[in-house]
Amino acid sequence: MELMARFLEFCMLLLGNIAIGALGIIPSIFITPVNLDRFGLVGGSILSISGEIIGALFGFWLYRYGTKHLPAAWQQHRWFRFFLRQKKTTVFWAIIAFRLLPFAPSGAVTAGAALTTISAPAFFSASSLGKLPAVSIEIAVAFGLTLWMPRPVLYSSIGIALFIFISAALFRKRSAPKSRTQ
Repeated sequence: MELMARFLEFCMLLLGNIAIGALGIIPSIFITPVNLDRFGLVGGSILSISGEIIGALFGFWLYRYGTKHLPAAWQQHRWFRFFLRQKKTTVFWAIIAFRLLPFAPSGAVTAGAALTTISAPAFFSASSLGKLPAVSIEIAVAFGLTLWMPRPVLYSSIGIALFIFISAALFRKRSAPKSRTQ
């Protein structure tokens, strides 16, 4: 019974990691300490890395489908224009470069790549190569937090930081100037 409960918990956390990786909106640093706390360094690292990589691939497919329905005005954003102007090989290397940056917005990189003609296997390779070092740094920091902080403080800190992150994002969205249609 205990083994089945651990397996279910692992599967639920894996789905959560994949969802966070696919959407690319919420930074994975909010779930990595939970992975490490629940499954140790090896199991938690496997959860974090596989969630990031599989999630990015799912996100790529979702964004590739979604970009077919993306308003033309959104495609004029400088982030998307950067990707649209590049050759496939340049997009490949740009994905690696942006993934190496730990705080680059994952969803924006995935969405930008989805606008191009890069293939899913090429995106998967570039994204995985770029994410491994950044996720490794994230795991090291999160593992240090799990060792240093008592569990109630760790989970409270994650909850408070997540609340602040979501509140700030919602506030920014509300306070953004509305575009006029004329």
